[in-house]
Amino acid sequence: MRSLDDGARWSGGLRRGPWVGLLVVLLAVAGCARSAPQPSSRPGLDLPAADEQVARLVAALSALDVTGAPLDSSPAAAQAEIDQIVSGMDGYRPTVTAGPVFYAHDRPEATLTLTYTWPFPAGAWTYEAPVQLRAADGWRLVWSPSVLHPRLDATNRLVHTRTPAKRAGIVGNGGAMLVDEHTVVQVGIDKTRILAAEHDAAARALAGVVGVNPDTYAAAVAAAGEKAFVVAITLRAGQVPSEVATVTGAVGVERTAMLPVSADFADEILGVVGEATPEIIKASDGAVQAGDQVGLTGLQRRHDAKLRGRPGSRVTLVGRRAPTPAASGSGAATDPAAASATPAAGATPTATRTTQPSVTPSVLFTADPTPGTPLQVSLDLELQRKADQVLGGVQQAAAAAIVRPSDGAVLALATSPASAGAPDANFGRYAPGSTFKIATSLALLRKGLTPDTPVSCTPTTTVTGWPFKNYSDYPSSQVGRIPLKDAVAASCNTAFINEHERVSGDELVAAAASLGVGTDFDAGAPVFYGEVPKPDSEVKKAQEMIGQGGVLTSPLAMAGLAASVSSGTTTVPWLVASHKPQPTAAPLTQAEAEQLRTLMAHTVQAGSGAVLKDVAVGAKTGTAEYGTGTPLPTHGWMIAYTAHDLAVAVWVKDAASGSSAAGPIIVQLLS
Repeated sequence: MRSLDDGARWSGGLRRGPWVGLLVVLLAVAGCARSAPQPSSRPGLDLPAADEQVARLVAALSALDVTGAPLDSSPAAAQAEIDQIVSGMDGYRPTVTAGPVFYAHDRPEATLTLTYTWPFPAGAWTYEAPVQLRAADGWRLVWSPSVLHPRLDATNRLVHTRTPAKRAGIVGNGGAMLVDEHTVVQVGIDKTRILAAEHDAAARALAGVVGVNPDTYAAAVAAAGEKAFVVAITLRAGQVPSEVATVTGAVGVERTAMLPVSADFADEILGVVGEATPEIIKASDGAVQAGDQVGLTGLQRRHDAKLRGRPGSRVTLVGRRAPTPAASGSGAATDPAAASATPAAGATPTATRTTQPSVTPSVLFTADPTPGTPLQVSLDLELQRKADQVLGGVQQAAAAAIVRPSDGAVLALATSPASAGAPDANFGRYAPGSTFKIATSLALLRKGLTPDTPVSCTPTTTVTGWPFKNYSDYPSSQVGRIPLKDAVAASCNTAFINEHERVSGDELVAAAASLGVGTDFDAGAPVFYGEVPKPDSEVKKAQEMIGQGGVLTSPLAMAGLAASVSSGTTTVPWLVASHKPQPTAAPLTQAEAEQLRTLMAHTVQAGSGAVLKDVAVGAKTGTAEYGTGTPLPTHGWMIAYTAHDLAVAVWVKDAASGSSAAGPIIVQLLS
């Protein structure tokens, strides 16, 4: 083993080669690398950590408000620059997060990376921006535009551009397009085409041609700007009156709009599309901007996000508007970017120095729009048209609902003009009267009665002192002990009330639920499935046995009841394919369904439903008292089902009876 001296003599005895010099250089380089200071996760120079200041900076940049942030320069000047940089970003704000802070050993400086995420509807824009901190009376951010994005400087800014998505239509039964894109014409006065003195006369002339209020429209034209185009009405292509061309200053501007297959087609249900309101914009959290077309009512509103899709986004780096030079010697720069920009080495800042804007836009981010998804609904084009037509001829407030028993699909919903747009067909809340006796009959069947079981139909009856009677023209031939099926067919109130002790309140509620009434479901649209409260007294239970008291339903709920009898299963009507309710009540048995069909068929063959003999297999009439007065006003009801997989319910306000008021409407609907 060699000693150190032996080794020295050995090496010294060799001839020096070129590799020896190379080794010396490498050793020197390695020594330099080891001696260079590296950033640390802990501050040097006895400085505190910057965690608190970083948290404040992250919050400030996320809000795009640095007026109270720890900066190394004027926060007010930095804020003015930020406002200019993001003035074209449509109000979007980023979420900012910070990476670890790396501190220099030998100087009061640190670096970290900020991650920005801008939440655009089409997809998030995420990038990193390295920034610097400097310790001077606490840690402070070294401000420059690149803090917001690495490619920002004193000459440019960010602009967000939205690309609208194509709105989807609404598809009905059998794939029929119920709502689709159509060409429309905006008819109005172009104020640039006529003299100011002619504005009022032109507005009134156009209003008379297109049928709008002349005073209101003339005021709108007067209030608009001197170069404005003021829309009077929007009409479908081909429906613009030829007389419009004779009005001086009147023009038509074509565009596209989402419209139903024909005017007024199921408009209360489908809803309308129009320009977003301030309330919708505020609630959208940036997804909707001013000028966007959105659903305003009905299914268009409820499913707007699905139908409108997601707009595309593009962020472009563009030149700032050139600042206005200040007068020489003023001592103040007019451009906040110039005030915060760092001058080149050796340059002397002056008030007249201006920044040249960038002239070549550069796209930093792009995301394509996502078209809307069509909404599949159950409405049938022809049945809905027929329902609209039939109800359009009814003088009183009235509503109709048609359901397909085999699957619960809602095929038509319509109201009369006197309903004034109220959603009575699907969301009306009215006592169903004697139509509810089908649910009461189910409760009695479950207690052992059959359609042929005798029940006591007395002229009057009393429950704990409360008197009840039959309707005024009840047939005297059906008074006495009669089969349950005759009590249903003739609609004897006292026969059901006399059985009130046989059925508990819970059993009555359960029977209604088995027929789809009284349980709330999300149908993807406003639907009132009925309310059957547990009665709190024997009198209240007696009232509910005949569809009064606290029982409330809609025509759609009662069409579902008739559909349940027809199909033999609990049928809960659905309108939107993605929201088909699943029944939770005890299901109908086959025997129960057959007995209920016997009761409703007997009503058509030998009772108050005879008006439907040519169009329906089973039916039930009803008259429900409401309000105050003597005598009490009444609503007329009728429900029915056919041999061709249809169930229908009709409600008519202030009607003497269901058979006389609702019956003829059903005949028209089913003929």
